Amino acid sequence: MATPLSDLLLNDRGFAFDPVGGDTFQLSVTGLRVVRLLQQGADEAAILASLQAEYEVDENTARRDLASFLQALEQLGWAS
Repeated sequence: MATPLSDLLLNDRGFAFDPVGGDTFQLSVTGLRVVRLLQQGADEAAILASLQAEYEVDENTARRDLASFLQALEQLGWAS
């Protein structure tokens, strides 16, 4: 059974706990930001804009890194 992203427990240091599987993960600062934005209902365009503004990264890099991260979330069963 996959854990919905909304049920994932996070702390400010990037610690993520999957209450269904009991697994723990350490997210980077950027990964934590993306997960929190997803939990708030942000779409991909809003997340890309946020990444570009907050981390001063170009659009192509932000798009590539976000796609890779979202794929990893899907593999974990966290994709919403």
